[in-house]
Parts: sequence; C-alpha cells; structure tokens
Amino acid sequence: MSRETENVLDMNIKDTDTWKALNNGGWTNRRLKEGYKCDNCKRAIAIKKVTVSEFGTYRVDLEFMAKDNIRDMSLFAGRRNMVSRGINLAKGEKYKKSFYIAVTPYIPALSAKRYDDKTIYVSFTHADIVELCDIKVVKEEVPVIWVAGDSTLTDQNAGIPYYPYGSCAGWAQTLLRYMDKATVCNLAHSGMTTNCFRDDGHFDIAKEMIKKGDFFIIQFGHNDQKRRNLKAFEGYKENLKRYACEVRELGAKPVICSPISRNSDFSLLKPYRDACLEAAKELNIPFIDLHDFTFEKWQEFGENAKDYFIPGDITHTNEYGAMLVADFFVMEIYRKISSNSISSDYSESLTDLFDWKTLEEASYKEYKIENIEKNLPKELPGLDIFSIEPPYVDITDIPDSDGVKKAYNYGLLDPCVMYLHPHAVMPRAQLLMVMFKAFRMAGKRPYENRFADINEYDWDAGYVQALIDEELIDDVTIGENKDTGKLMFRPDDPLKYDEFISFLVRFLEKDIEKRKKLSLAECLKKAEEIKLIGDKEYKQSFGTVKCMSEKERYEVAKGANISRAEVYTVLSHFMDIAGGIESDLPSGLDIHPVH
Repeated sequence: MSRETENVLDMNIKDTDTWKALNNGGWTNRRLKEGYKCDNCKRAIAIKKVTVSEFGTYRVDLEFMAKDNIRDMSLFAGRRNMVSRGINLAKGEKYKKSFYIAVTPYIPALSAKRYDDKTIYVSFTHADIVELCDIKVVKEEVPVIWVAGDSTLTDQNAGIPYYPYGSCAGWAQTLLRYMDKATVCNLAHSGMTTNCFRDDGHFDIAKEMIKKGDFFIIQFGHNDQKRRNLKAFEGYKENLKRYACEVRELGAKPVICSPISRNSDFSLLKPYRDACLEAAKELNIPFIDLHDFTFEKWQEFGENAKDYFIPGDITHTNEYGAMLVADFFVMEIYRKISSNSISSDYSESLTDLFDWKTLEEASYKEYKIENIEKNLPKELPGLDIFSIEPPYVDITDIPDSDGVKKAYNYGLLDPCVMYLHPHAVMPRAQLLMVMFKAFRMAGKRPYENRFADINEYDWDAGYVQALIDEELIDDVTIGENKDTGKLMFRPDDPLKYDEFISFLVRFLEKDIEKRKKLSLAECLKKAEEIKLIGDKEYKQSFGTVKCMSEKERYEVAKGANISRAEVYTVLSHFMDIAGGIESDLPSGLDIHPVH
C-alpha cells in the first residue's frame, strides 16, 4: 500500500469519539442531556500523560494520596487497560502501584494508517479526591502477552462520567490487572476476521516487535462465521494454525482461545469452538475454551446475563462481562499449570507472568452489580460514523466509488475493515446480511433445513429461512444435487446479476402470491422501469472487468457475475426507491460498537 493511499484517510476520524479517545487514554466525554448532574465522585476520571522517546516496554511507578475517604477506585493505563480495581483508601492514606505497559504502533478503528504515538496514559477514578504524588516511567524489557482478535477482546472506549455497567470492554482489556513482571499489548480490533487482522496490518506490528518469551493469544470467530471463505474447519482453522506457527518461529508461545458466546439460547459459534480445539491439539499448544464457559454462564445467569453486556447488545460485554471472561481465562491458565496439562516450557514461562495473589478475586461467579450502577444517564447522540468518508483503501478512483460511499452512508457496510474488495465476486450467501440491512428486515430462526448446503450453524441460515418464508427465491435459481436429489441454495456460487435483481424486485412486490409468479425476466424488466440500477450508461457497464488499482485477492467478477461494488451501488439505489433509510436496523445484526 502506497504512502499516498495511507494518507487518504487522515481526515476521516478527527471528529469521532474513536479519535478523541485515542488521544485521551481511551476516554471521551459523554454528551449528557441537559439537567443531568453527577454527584458520585467515583465517576470523575483523571488522565495523566508521560511521553517516551521510543517503542518498547516500560515500568510505571505510581503514588497517590486520598484527599478524602475512597471506596472502589479503579486504575487504568494505555487505552483504558484495567490495572487495578476495588481500591479503598482512608483520607490521607497513600497508595503505591508498579506495573508494566507496552508502547507500540497501533492502527485505530476507522483508519488505515498506523498511529505512532509514544504517550503512556494513566487514568483513574475519583479524580476530585485523589492527588497524584508521583509518577515515574523507566524503560525495562519484560515479556509481553500479545492479543489478536476482534471486538470481543479489543480495547474499547468509555465515556466520562464513568459507568462500568454502560461501558463496553473487551475481555483482554482487563488482563493487565493479573500481570506481575509482564504486560499486555492488545492489538485486537473491531470487525476483524483471521484474514483481516493480517491484511489490515495489525499482525505486522506484532511480528516486528515480538520476542522470545512473549505469548500470543489468538481469538477470532465472530466475524469469520460471516465469511463464506472462512468456514470453521477450512479457512478459519488454517489461519489459526498459520498464526500460531509464525509466532512460534519468532520465539513466542501461542495460545488459542475459542470465541466467547453471544447471550443466546443457541450458539452459532460451536463449530468455530471445535475448530479451535482441533487446531490447538494438532499443534500441541494450550486451548482455552471461552466459548463453552460463557455459553454455560449465560444460561446459568438467565435473565441476569444481560447485565454483563452493554445495553441492547448480545455480543459485546460491558466491564463486568469483560472481567468475568478474563477471570476465567487466568483461572484456566492456572488450572492447566497446576494439573500439568500443558508442556513444561509453557508452564514455567506462564508461572512467572502472573500475579497469582489476585486469583483469590477471580471466582468467575456473578459480580454483585448494584441497581444504582444500572441507572445510566441519558445521552445525546454523537457523530454518526457513517457520515464520514468510508475507511476503505481500495475504492479510490473506481467507477462505483460514489455508489459505495452512498451505501456506506446508509449504514450498509462494515466501518471496521480496511479492504472492501470492490471488484471481487459476491458469494450468494454472503450477500444476505448486507441485503437484509437494506431491507431493514431480520432473519428468521429456527432454520428448517430446506437446503442441503445450508446448516443450522451457518450465520446465513436465518436469512435463508426468511427468504423462503417471504417467497423471495426464484425456483430457477435453486440447485439440485444430482446424486441425492436434495435442493441446494448454492451459497458459495458467485452472485449473478439477474439473481440479485430478482431478490430486490420480489421484495418490492408486497403481494406474496404475486411474488411467486415473478420470473427472472419480469424482474429485470421491472428493475429497468423503476431505474433500480441507475442510468443506462451505468447498466451497460455491468459485467465488465473494471480497472483495478491493485491486485484483487479474490475471484474478479465478470460476465454474468456482479461485483461487490456493483451490489452496494444497486442496494443504495434500492433504498432510495424502497425507503427505510431513516428507520433503525433490525435486531440481531451484530453491529460493532465503534463511534
């Protein structure tokens, strides 16, 4: 990627909370509605900065003094990594704490460019009644636990005043409180698959700085399951093993974790959990089963399980949920060491990393969340991230760039990835999530297994069932297995132009009985009548291979196949015709908490 391409996106995020938090230790100011008054001193946050001259690991020595009695103080460092919590001090009492922090490059959300800030941030609650007496920073090399993953692990921003119940947090964001003579570098990033984490440059940062004695936590799955080329026992498992082998060659020790479960009665991530276990066994490396632990915990907690997620979300944990998962991770490491169930080179190294005294707090039972903590203030909306320029490096100067930008502004596209692959074919099943966003329609479960090539664990199964129930599938597009006679949805086949138009025109026909009778030819005619694909000149460009600024890693769309950029452009036209732009997205779409 050229330097010019990197700089295209510099102006995208300057006014977003993402950018503000990046330059403020992971914190932003909540936009509180008029009349709100916070009378709880622990919600005020103090943020201190120390700038160092080079990347590396540093020991931070702090000394505080309480100007009044303090109960349940929390201490953070870096991008809001939790160092300690539950600190109680009497008036006049001093508190000392030493810990280690990693200063590295970082690629923030909504950007394609590395951020090379060398500032160490230290933040803490009870800002008005805590006096920072001393802060010292000394460069010192210690082992680093690197973290690769998605939004369920990443360093999430939080607002001031501070409400843990309403603050999103990735579980690896709370690991630092367990470290002794070691630190954590969390490179996990919202929206990442096992492909994107490599393609978007996050893994390069680790490879450049990782050293012998470090550890490398790998946890993906939530976004992989939405990609047809990253099936659990195919592309996904292969990528896990590739990461593990590469970091092992660099002298670090990999640990594979299964993805945490959503708060649901049925987990679509079970195959990905099983693939993690298989990959770890094949490489003889530790496997931490976060999936089964969290799935069972959410079932055990019942209605109270929602208290461990940010309000209205079933995927992204708040700070209580993040601590719960991290507690289990550390306890599992301890259990494996104690039972000699991991190799001696792992157990000896891990024993030195953690402060095992803190394990007494890690019971991974329900946290006692007082009702007052659940009373969150009303906030005004911030800048809509879909109102900025799309953060994709591969759409510059493409013929469909305006259509792609419009689709992004309509909230159809993922704001967290760097590459859109505009010229690539669109697998039929991979179309469904973005198309249902345009429909403002949710999928339906349970899946009734009409098609032999879609199973109940597929992310797309709910969308396919909705297509069936709503008579949105033309029978001529359905395949058949010649040996078994079973029907096939053809989820991995490249989407053809007429198939795509058929979905849209059938949806626009509100009479379901009439939908059944609409042929592909009739749908194409109707699309032309209502100018669904724009002007004649644009229509004539369909199926032609567009000029590509760089080599496309996936199959390029040509002939009858429609490209991803063309899909997004037509969907934006469709939304202009169908309406619904101002309506909310349906539930269950697993939106990334980026703002």
